[in-house]
Amino acid sequence: MPEILIGEYLFLRLKEIGVETVFGVPGDFELALLDLVEPQGLSWIGTPNELVGGYAADGYARVKGAAAVVTTFGPGELSALCALGGAFTEFVPVLHIVGYPSTQAQKSGKILHHTLGDGSYEHYVKMSSELSCATAVLKDSSTAVAEIDRVLNAMMYHSQPGYIGISEDVAYTKVSTEYLKTPIVRTLPPSASEPEAKALAKVMELLESAKSPILIIDGGAARQSWAEHIDPLIESLKIPFFVSVIGKGIANEESMYYKGCYNGAASCPDHVVEAVEKADCILWLGNYPSDFNTGIFSEKIDPNTVIDLQRFFMKIGETKYDAKINHILPKLTKAFQSRSKQSQLIVSQSPALHVPRPEKIEHEWLWDRMSTFFQPGDLVISETGTCQAGLTASKFPAGCGGWTQAVYGSIGYAAGAAAGGAIAAQETGKFKRMVLITGEGSLQLTIQAFSILNRFGIPAVVFILNNGGYTIERFFRGWNAAYNDIPIWDYSAIFKALSPDVPEAKGFKVTTAAELDALLSDHEFNSATYPQCVDMIMDEHDAPKVLTATFEATKASAEAALQNGVDGN
Repeated sequence: MPEILIGEYLFLRLKEIGVETVFGVPGDFELALLDLVEPQGLSWIGTPNELVGGYAADGYARVKGAAAVVTTFGPGELSALCALGGAFTEFVPVLHIVGYPSTQAQKSGKILHHTLGDGSYEHYVKMSSELSCATAVLKDSSTAVAEIDRVLNAMMYHSQPGYIGISEDVAYTKVSTEYLKTPIVRTLPPSASEPEAKALAKVMELLESAKSPILIIDGGAARQSWAEHIDPLIESLKIPFFVSVIGKGIANEESMYYKGCYNGAASCPDHVVEAVEKADCILWLGNYPSDFNTGIFSEKIDPNTVIDLQRFFMKIGETKYDAKINHILPKLTKAFQSRSKQSQLIVSQSPALHVPRPEKIEHEWLWDRMSTFFQPGDLVISETGTCQAGLTASKFPAGCGGWTQAVYGSIGYAAGAAAGGAIAAQETGKFKRMVLITGEGSLQLTIQAFSILNRFGIPAVVFILNNGGYTIERFFRGWNAAYNDIPIWDYSAIFKALSPDVPEAKGFKVTTAAELDALLSDHEFNSATYPQCVDMIMDEHDAPKVLTATFEATKASAEAALQNGVDGN
């Protein structure tokens, strides 16, 4: 009976679920394991640090459906934990593989490097268990393959990170290849037919009887698992649809039914608030009511109008149905394919471009202008905060996708995620150009990711919003606070310095709207097949309208709470 090493088995299982590239940082307890990566047909990409590796795996998984990052025991795995926290929060299946000391060393009771000095090897896995849907430390070769399969099946089922610790001696123990015959389950199993049929019938009844139904595309419920069903659903329903901050980048925004981004009081354009909040039936996909996704909880929607579709259930009012989002959406599409009824909801059309070009690079003009820069085939990744707020005012062309990390909101995420996303995009062939939009404050945390972004994957264009500090913090806590200042870097020079083997890489620094407009209109810039970086110098007191609206909503809420407290006394 043929046999393979347990380490080989682990990487073959990753390949089975669609992983072609593994990210990470080599360390002494994992080196023997890493020798098994490429022989199994996988590519290895070493990242500058574990945090970038974790973010890259997150971005890769959002395109490919799964990813893996490998670190060493202790400091290595803790350095990746921040990235895995974001993947856990936003339903991204990333397997964290950790190289452990040998089982003999663990049993010896001796103090090894990378431990906390107390002889215990359980501390780190306990930490990771809070940010994983399943964990396993492989100590017994007789149960190792079952544990690997358990963690991977849980990871794909819940669409959240899994954790596997493996030592060299376990990794190099042989097992039968027979275990590979039982596949990892990559998609959710269907619900029981009768409950799902009832749920589908209820959705159809509510949508058909409504006078002004709408669709909201949000970012929860593991959006990558149901994104493929969205455009057909929109065309069959024939009702207005809106995206949330974390739902942007899934649907075709050139559709006649697209009406804007709903974000409570911070919605864009302005008429979106009224249109959404007067709808009498809302089919809400992946509702994720976090603060940055609701205009700081300023949404005013009657919960009785909402059909809430989540990964494992559907909810209408207080009634839950056993109906999974990725199974019910295609059935709903099929049921409405011949639908001719139109929603009676009248949604004002956004005014046509264009905002007059100012002298300085101002947000109102910038995000309007970016709408004409984006191309079909672009994958757009925006940083949390100012970038994601501003991007809601831009419109993506058909065939343009993207995302932002709005719930976990770890600054520095976007650069690493773009590196992983660019590699995954190249493997799938779905996207042709990476567009990364970030701020200089966030970028300083993970700028090393440029060394990966510029060498691998589809060509990248990086836009840096550079206003000499942290915009959101200034806005909410005062413009002149010293803690909002950041070191001054030459980003274009760093961009090129981190790409010595890509001589074509170009960096630009623009200080006026006219300079940026000319660059965005340049044919060579738009058609480049090499990485480019644009350092945009902006007014430190300027901010996107969405951000100012969010601030005003927060301020009004705080004042109301204070007044209620005074009245209560």
